[in-house]
Amino acid sequence: MDELPESLKDEIDALDSLDARALRRRYAPLVADLPNCALSGVLRATVAYRLQERHYGLSLSEEATAWLDEAADDKRMFPDGRKVGSGARLVRFWKGERYEAVVRDDGRYEYDGEIYSSLSAVAKAITGTHWNGRLFFGVK
Repeated sequence: MDELPESLKDEIDALDSLDARALRRRYAPLVADLPNCALSGVLRATVAYRLQERHYGLSLSEEATAWLDEAADDKRMFPDGRKVGSGARLVRFWKGERYEAVVRDDGRYEYDGEIYSSLSAVAKAITGTHWNGRLFFGVK
């Protein structure tokens, strides 16, 4: 790939000086799918990635994104390396509500009477937007 133009490098470098609110305001179309994210570091990384993506005209297909999410979810491990075993209940309090997903024997997840193949799918069912499921439930 070719070198980034100086103007794009400067724009990406300038992201460090913006807080979450300023990032949302200035780059709303690029972060529209992160409506609940208030972490400026996540927003900066997303904006920088999407600016480069726009420059190069590249993005991951939905199929590739789903595969990567499922591969990440499949590990079902806590940060300290313990496995999340069958029957484990993963609880998340979000927007004042309690949400619980149960790890099934077959490695899938049950939430609200439905079966999901990944924690990301459960998180999306809860929030209506794409999330990394392990991050959403705090097992990443």
